[in-house]
Amino acid sequence: MNKVKVTIAVIITCYNRKEKTLTCLKNLMNQDGIENVDLDVYLVDDGSTDGTGDAVKKNFPQVNVLHGDGTLYWNGGMRFAFAEAMKNKYDYYLWLNDDTFIYPDSLKLLIETSNTLKQQKRNDVIVVGTIKDIDTEDVNYGGFVQKSRLQLLKFIQLECKTEPQLCDTFNGNVVLIPGKIVQTIGNMNPQYSKMQMGDLDYGLRAKYAGFESWVAPGFIGECASNSTEGTLFDKKLRFKERIKIMKTPHGVPPAKEWMVFTKLHAGFLWPFYWIRTIVRLIFPWTYLLFRKPE
Repeated sequence: MNKVKVTIAVIITCYNRKEKTLTCLKNLMNQDGIENVDLDVYLVDDGSTDGTGDAVKKNFPQVNVLHGDGTLYWNGGMRFAFAEAMKNKYDYYLWLNDDTFIYPDSLKLLIETSNTLKQQKRNDVIVVGTIKDIDTEDVNYGGFVQKSRLQLLKFIQLECKTEPQLCDTFNGNVVLIPGKIVQTIGNMNPQYSKMQMGDLDYGLRAKYAGFESWVAPGFIGECASNSTEGTLFDKKLRFKERIKIMKTPHGVPPAKEWMVFTKLHAGFLWPFYWIRTIVRLIFPWTYLLFRKPE
């Protein structure tokens, strides 16, 4: 790895996942081959009641622990931590989910992939990590490509490969973003509060600004897939209960926020997606009958 000193701000948000958060940080702090890398971690504890924030301070006193009020959710928490980190200029900003456990050489691989692609493309690129499901070992988070020009909001997840792959956007589990791109794109979109699509939005915004996103070769880490238990897709629940869940932050994207996303990224077909949202609001049962968990 290049001997030039590299500075990285790590962006994390968490809520009531103390053991997972501590494991995530332990794996981050025990990376191999990064002797010339300085890590500054910015972690938002969004009102955890299980002592996550205190446990982080005790076990990792070097981490900058920020406090939310429990209403930030993933987008808000990441945006808060990102904003604090952006007050200082870093070579890279690393998004990292607190339930994602990276492998010992993951950070080295991300940096090397970034350097190689920068030399080839003569421009900075975002590098995305592919994550495997802990139980099935299948890809569950990583990079996406848009299905077609007429289906811009239909995303196909890329499989794990031995060579870097160009993607249109990504999940935010493990993402390495050069400082130059952050200076150009800025923070995550503040118009998304409860809608968990700020990562997809960021990747697309980078694309529009002329920056490519690439998936690093191999698996970068592992993470349990989101369970459908207790969600609107939980068929063990009564239909009325599932409809009720649709209106919570853990349900479908809020209508206003979805309209923002469709206007930005669906092209001239955005009214079609918006009409679907109106139908969903008026006839929620149609959504539950025909929509499957992604």
